[in-house]
Amino acid sequence: MVHAPAQSAFSDFVLLLLSAAPKLGLPIDAVLRDAALPPEALRQRGLPISLSVARQIWSSAEKMSGNPLLGLHAAEGLEVGSLDLLDYLTRSSSSFGTALERVIRFAPLVANGGVLSLEVTGRRAHFRHVSPDGVPAVADLIVSLMVLRTRAFSGEHIRPLAVRFRHRRERVASEYERVFDARVEFDAPCDELVFDRDLLELPFHSAEPRLCEILEDCAAARLQALGKVGGAPAAPAGAPSSFVAEVRQALQLCIDQGNPNIDRVAEHLGVSSRTLQRLLREQGTSHRALLMEARTELANRYLASSSPTRRALAAGLGYASTRSVSRALRRR
Repeated sequence: MVHAPAQSAFSDFVLLLLSAAPKLGLPIDAVLRDAALPPEALRQRGLPISLSVARQIWSSAEKMSGNPLLGLHAAEGLEVGSLDLLDYLTRSSSSFGTALERVIRFAPLVANGGVLSLEVTGRRAHFRHVSPDGVPAVADLIVSLMVLRTRAFSGEHIRPLAVRFRHRRERVASEYERVFDARVEFDAPCDELVFDRDLLELPFHSAEPRLCEILEDCAAARLQALGKVGGAPAAPAGAPSSFVAEVRQALQLCIDQGNPNIDRVAEHLGVSSRTLQRLLREQGTSHRALLMEARTELANRYLASSSPTRRALAAGLGYASTRSVSRALRRR
């Protein structure tokens, strides 16, 4: 049984570059020369590699190509199947919404360095990618692939209501707008696609329910073999848990949005609240403990830098009322 490191990627992540290189004129040999990858990693899918090495390869490719839009242009040129099982599972899904759910759940089969989530609020749906240490080219690839694959599998030219990226690309915004056919914002808190919630029901003409069922069983088995349940990585006993780190990231995002309850955090992570509780219990912690830890850290930061009102502090810490924040401060 092959186990991936807690923060890991797989050879598929690098093979995407090999697939895109001819169309992009990318000097792939020069990019890979100093990557210290075993030769089989360039020929075989599913081999675990260091996430830092994978990110270095993508970052080097962006620099050496002289193309700041490498990820965006790679997404346009990647044929269906380049993502192997994840591509075929997505294509055989019945709708955009079910495809998104499967991408979120099974993305760790390619890499687990970021958190993907889907949140529906009112009439809008938000697909988010949170990766504080991520590479801009990879963010471009992930977000644009979601739109481009959905257009291909549905036969509809979907247009997001908004597209946001954590990195800065203002000088070439027009190229992003060409791809997305929508206004694009930069320097955002995370990478995000916003669209009308009705698009979740958009049917895929490529849907194959029986094949999708078989592929999903295969993907779930791969996750289990990698020591992951429901898309969440499990660390060996006594080792630092990347899953706990992902929960902390999701908690921070939910606090910023004003609702860090366990159901909302679970939605961001693409698991059920019951699964989230169980996985945290296995790591010796809980949603409540991590939330208190996050709020304490934020409160200390706020109080050290300024003297906020109780109302401002409650909003900043995701509390529903000033009374709640007052009680919390008394427990500090």
